[in-house]
Parts: sequence; C-alpha cells; structure tokens
Amino acid sequence: MRISSEQRHPARLVQRRTGSNELVWATIKKMPFPLYNREFVCHQVCCSDVNGDLLFTSVPADEAIDYGMKTKTVRGVARNLMRLTPFGDSHSKLTYYMYVDAGGRIPKFVIDSKIPLALGAVGHLREEFQRDDEIDKLERDQLARVIKDEPQTYTAEEDILINKVHIKLGMLEWEHFEELKSPDHLVKMGKIFIDGSSSCVCRAITTVDASAEECTAWVIAKMSKESRKIHIANGGRERDFRKENEHHGVLRVVSDFEIPGLQPREFLSTQVWRRQGDKLAAVYDNVEHADFPLTPAYVRGTATAYYEFEKLQPVGGLPQTMVTWTFQVDLRGLLPMLVVNSGTVGHLMYLSMTRKRFDRSLEVDGTTRALNVEMITGHDGAEYSEEENRILAEGEKHFADFKEMKAKSLKMASPLTTGEIAFRKKDSHAWGRATATVRASPEEVLAFMWDTMRRSAQREDDLEKSVEERINGHNMLLYNKKRTPKIVADRDFLSKVLWKKEGEGFFLVTSPEESDARPITDSAVRAKYPSVMKIERKNDKETTLQYVIHPDFGGPGGFVYLMNRYTGSNLRRVTEIQEYFQALRGLEEWDADDARAVGEVMCIKTKAEKHPENGENKQSARMRVLVNQFKGLKEVAEKYEFFGGMMARVVRSTLKPAGDVKSKLCSVSLKEGETIGRGLAMALASNLTAEAAVDEWILKYRSLGELDRTEAWFR
Repeated sequence: MRISSEQRHPARLVQRRTGSNELVWATIKKMPFPLYNREFVCHQVCCSDVNGDLLFTSVPADEAIDYGMKTKTVRGVARNLMRLTPFGDSHSKLTYYMYVDAGGRIPKFVIDSKIPLALGAVGHLREEFQRDDEIDKLERDQLARVIKDEPQTYTAEEDILINKVHIKLGMLEWEHFEELKSPDHLVKMGKIFIDGSSSCVCRAITTVDASAEECTAWVIAKMSKESRKIHIANGGRERDFRKENEHHGVLRVVSDFEIPGLQPREFLSTQVWRRQGDKLAAVYDNVEHADFPLTPAYVRGTATAYYEFEKLQPVGGLPQTMVTWTFQVDLRGLLPMLVVNSGTVGHLMYLSMTRKRFDRSLEVDGTTRALNVEMITGHDGAEYSEEENRILAEGEKHFADFKEMKAKSLKMASPLTTGEIAFRKKDSHAWGRATATVRASPEEVLAFMWDTMRRSAQREDDLEKSVEERINGHNMLLYNKKRTPKIVADRDFLSKVLWKKEGEGFFLVTSPEESDARPITDSAVRAKYPSVMKIERKNDKETTLQYVIHPDFGGPGGFVYLMNRYTGSNLRRVTEIQEYFQALRGLEEWDADDARAVGEVMCIKTKAEKHPENGENKQSARMRVLVNQFKGLKEVAEKYEFFGGMMARVVRSTLKPAGDVKSKLCSVSLKEGETIGRGLAMALASNLTAEAAVDEWILKYRSLGELDRTEAWFR
C-alpha cells in the first residue's frame, strides 16, 4: 500500500479497502520529543451478530507500509471493538472497547494524555451524527399542537394552583417594579419585594418571534436536549420530570453553585399550563412527591414562577408573542439574601435566551422595509404643504451652512466613514457631518430610516420611543426619551421627520417640534436634534449618504462641552447603516469592495469581547459575533471550517513564529487555520508594503493560494 504525499501528516488516517466489509488502515500518531512517532496498521472487519448489533473490529496487520518518505517510527499494537445497538427508529447505542500497546518504554503521563484523545472518537461520532435540534423541534412541535388543538380538563387542585400563583406573581403591576439594567436591551427586567419577604420577586418581559403555543412548548419542555445542556452549562447536576398528564408534571432540578462549603440546591416543582382567554399561562410551585424524597446530600430550596404568553399582531406574517416571566426563589440555608438577590439579572437572562432562540429580527425588519420601499416608489406626485416645504428647505440649508464653516476631521469608528466637526460663531453647540457609501439602493436606505421603530434602531438608553402621529406617507411625529448618566437629568426629543424625493435620491429631515400631545415635563429635559440626510444614488449597487447634525442637549456649559466631545459617536448612524446593509449581502454577491468593507468591520471592537465564551480570546469572540451577523461571513465559515479561526488570528496580529501547513484547501482544520492566521503578522513585519506581505503569506500556504484563485474577494 503506497500513501500519497498529502497523507503523510502524522495522526492522519490512511485506508485501503480489501473487500466489501473489510479494509486495512494505517496511521502514524505524533509523540512528544524525544519519543519516536508510533505507527499502527490494522485489519478492520464489519459484521453483525445474532442480535442484529453491528460490530466493527480491528486487529493488528503485519504489512509493510510505503509512506513515500523516510520515517522513524515504532510499530504499535491496537485492537478495537465497536458495537452499535439500534433502539427506536433513529437511535443507536455505541459501545467502544480499545486495547493499545504503543511499544517501547513510554512515560505513564504520556499514555494518560493520549487515552482521552483515542476514546474521543466516540464523541466525534456523536457530534457528526447528532440531531439534537431536529429531535427537540419535532417534540416541541408535537407539544405545541397539543397546546393549540387538544382540549384539557383540569382538576380543582390544578385550578387552585394556577389561580394562587397568578394572584401572587401574575397580578403584580410592572410600574411597581424597580427596573434593572438589562444586558439585552430588548428584554425589560425588574425586581420587587413583597409580603416582607427577604427574597425579591424578579420579572422579565420581551417579544418573541413565535406563536404563543411555540413559546409555551419551549418553556415547559424541560427535558429537551437543549434544555438539559443549558442546565448543565449553568452548574446543573440532575434533572428529572414526571408527567402526570398532558398539561401537568413534576419537575426536579439539582444545581451546584460551586461555592466552597455550599451544598447543592434541589428544587421540586409542580408544572401546569393552561389557556386563559387569548393568553397562555404556565405556573411552577413547590410540591412534595413520593418519587423524590428529601436527601441529606442536598438542601431543598423553594421556587415559584409564572409565565404569561400573550399573542400580538403578526408582523409581515411572522407571529409575535409577548412573554412575561415572574419568579421568586429562596435557596434556603445559611446564605445571605444579598448574595441570592445579586444574581437576579443572570437568572432573568433566560428570557433573553428564549428571545434569541426564536429571533427573526432581520425578517421582521425586512418585511417592514419592503412595505416602505413599495410606499416610497408609489409616492411620486404627492403634495407637500407650505409648512412641510419650509422644514425641508431649512434642512437642506444645513448642508450649505456646514460648507461655510471651518471643519475639522473626526476619527470615526470605521475607516469607511468620514466625519467632520465644525462650530459657527456665537454657537456653542457643535455641528457634525458624516459621509459613507452604502451597498443598497436609495429607496432601500430611505425605507430603512423611515422604519424608526425597527429593532436595529432600538438602543439600550431608550426609556421610551414611539411614533406619536403618522401625518401622511412622508411626514410623522416621533418621540424619544433617553437615559443619561445619573449625574444629569434624562433627555427627551420630539421631532418632525419628513422626506422628499430629489433627483435620483432623497432628503430626510428631522426638525424639533412642539405638541400638546407630548408637553415638557419635569422627568426629562427637552432636547433638540435637528438633522438632515442626503441620500444619493452612486451607481446600480451603491448609494452615497451625507448626514449633517446640530444637536442641542440643553443643560449647563460643562454638559454641552461633553456632548460636543461625543459628536463622532452621534454620527455613527451612517456607519450603522453601511454595516447593516453589508451584513445582508450573501457570498454570491461579494466582490472586492464587499470584502474590504467586511475586513474593516473585523478590526472594530464588539460588545462580545467583554464577555467571551468558553475561554475564547477577544478576537475569537468578535469573529463569532460577526459570523452570526453577516450573511456572507456565515456562508464563508460554513464553506471553510478554518476561516473563523484564521481571521481571529489575523486580527489579533501577534508577532510569533507560525508553523508550516501543507494541507490542501479542502482539508485545512480549525487549528491549522489558526496557524495560517498567525503567519500574516510575521509577513507584515518583514515587508515594506501590505501588498507584498499578503503575497508572501499566500505563497507560503498552498491552501491560501487555492483560496485566492477560487474566491475573488479573498485578497
């Protein structure tokens, strides 16, 4: 058996079929210096036994292997037996036995480090064939059908339980809660103390892009594979569920908070769901059950929870549900309640996870944007009142005014956006201008901006935002109240927003307004944010944006000075528009300009870098977020497994020697991708120009040469 040069890499499997159910395989396993690498050659046979189990067995084969190169290896002995026992229509139990004699004298710690790698094949097989998401969805869909279509009969005890929890938690008014700062600005969070209890009642509210039945099924499916994974990831030990009927069950959960000296906590709850008019509710309350007696190994805590699922009007055919989750937990034992209550936000993030699990924000915003494009294209010939024309003329004059001022360049978050700041005589409030090119049509950009309530426009500091009045298709009254640092009063804005077609583009003007519908109150300082955006067609693919602002946030001079310092961040709206439409472009649309734009985004920090997952570094966290956000990047990462790891190392840009990777493009692993990514920093350090460095980098790795020839956007 001869092995090609592509198969020489240590630990890469090589095989030759010798029959319909047997083959010979050979592999070289890399060993740490100064040990020789180990070679294994085995004869493998596949068969079935009398019980119908499928067996794979490997025994040593006495064959000389021509690797096409000189090798110094020690021949080891390996015997394996793998048994696959089918159960059900789509499941099999896998049992793996292995005996290995690596030959020679090898330190015990080396053997101990290699055994998990060898047995890890079982885990790799499970990952390759796992269908957890598919199975969970089938079970949730079945449960949602039961909730929607099958009438339920409730006992008096079940009715009493639901009403008790509803009165205790469900009837609490939101305005009485102390609002908490939520890490997810699309989820409201709060807490309140009731009945003199030392443990607080917590509440989270959000809108989920799914039906009320789907949301209910997701929440009550506590034994789904995904739910159990979440439980384990958050310190969970055990989870059991006893089904009493279709709407009633008993849930047992054991959690370990990994605090020295603190015993794991056990919670035993009865779970009941019920339809209440046009809403659905699911309740949890403490219960005793013969199947789950008290044990001294755990401290039994108490937990009461109330979920409410309210159907909302669909958006573009997509179902919407308002989900409210209220709960109270007492961990019992000698544990300061300050510690218990401090974890409130972390617990409430479960609802954020639920929202993200069903998130279809791009589709929701896209549906509204498409309707706006249709309205804009059919708006030709619309009449504008004298007042509307006056506001539009004042907005257009801002461009001429800015040109007359002496402007200074601003450093923007993205190099693809240019920014300037200027001051007019006797005016302490700064003027700002930003310019960018967006890969979308003028109609799409205007439609995007006209949807002021889109999810991508919602901000963490928004206390309130609403369209007070839609006067006509080109004129609306918008209200926005903003949270400011505690040392200053909150700000609110009341503005007229108008647009008008101008040649091949549009003007979009925001002008401060007064209205009895939103009078000035003591709760906020009324600020002004006049702005104008010129949206001009550049070519068939691109639109140029010019954005001029002149905000007046009110307040003392020191506050004005501070706000002027943040002019660049206020101009970031142009960058956000550019990145939003870039994220919508698929890989089939990409050209060099798309790649350049995405490359620039990769160099901008993201919020995810403050909370990396699973020990990842900041750049890996950034790439994970961008791959999920940008359609084209996601397609690249699916096409090339190594791409995300490679680009994370490129962005990290540390001057460390990078090893050789001779693999073809089709077989580069994630780890090899990281090695390749490290190579660019060294190339940049040793060349005078970036172009020469990229040339050297691509020439060094054959896989990059293939990628450069295959993908027009790569270089």
